[in-house]
Amino acid sequence: MSNREKFSFGAIITVRTSSKRLKKKCHQKIYKNKSLLEIVIERAKKINAKVIVATSKNPSDNDIVKIALEKNVSVFRGSLKNKIHRWHSCFKHYKLDYAILVDADDPTFCYSIMNNALDRLVKFKVDIICGSKSLLPGLITYGISKRGIQKLYLTAKNSKTDTDVIDVFLHRAKLNFLKIKPRIKEEYNHDIRLTVDYLEDLNFYKEIYKKISYLESSSKIIKCIKKNNLAKINWFRNNDFKINQINFNKKLNKKNE
Repeated sequence: MSNREKFSFGAIITVRTSSKRLKKKCHQKIYKNKSLLEIVIERAKKINAKVIVATSKNPSDNDIVKIALEKNVSVFRGSLKNKIHRWHSCFKHYKLDYAILVDADDPTFCYSIMNNALDRLVKFKVDIICGSKSLLPGLITYGISKRGIQKLYLTAKNSKTDTDVIDVFLHRAKLNFLKIKPRIKEEYNHDIRLTVDYLEDLNFYKEIYKKISYLESSSKIIKCIKKNNLAKINWFRNNDFKINQINFNKKLNKKNE
């Protein structure tokens, strides 16, 4: 029996309807009649783990549950504002040992990196895995162990705590990190924005999927972006995204002073 066969693995897709910058972005169509969430679910099926859509109990997320069930994946409903609380409850409910946390607004995440991350979580017995500074953001969110999620949960036990940006909580949890570095040139950090928060991001992905399948490897999609100079569509929005994260963290720190 291999090490992997001893454990239970999950691919937890974090999603809710109540997005602020781009309304109902998880339901936005980005390839013909396929929504952002549907594409993320289909890519997540390439991860060697149980796919679980983790959303909230709020009625606004009922349509998310319908999509998940239509796609034949599992569903967990928990806190609306506190995704850490949702992840922790998901671990307990499905008796997971390790999980990849998949952001539902990152439709070109690298499933091969995520599979590798799960293997490395087991091998090196760390709390959490993330991308290094040299890795292009959007290829992996986090891989986390049961021990790691417990540590993180202790920093945000109140289900009403807003954990939309989790940097502060990760710092407080004092997790044992392992960072993934790029393996090929396409994975290196450069001026490409691989997430959906604004209308320009939506337009960016619509243009990509006119030229290449949404199920292709991340490296091939990145090559397509470069070849067709598509990054210019939404890259300017990256500064707005960073400012939003900084303001959230400042607000959170001030609240806890």
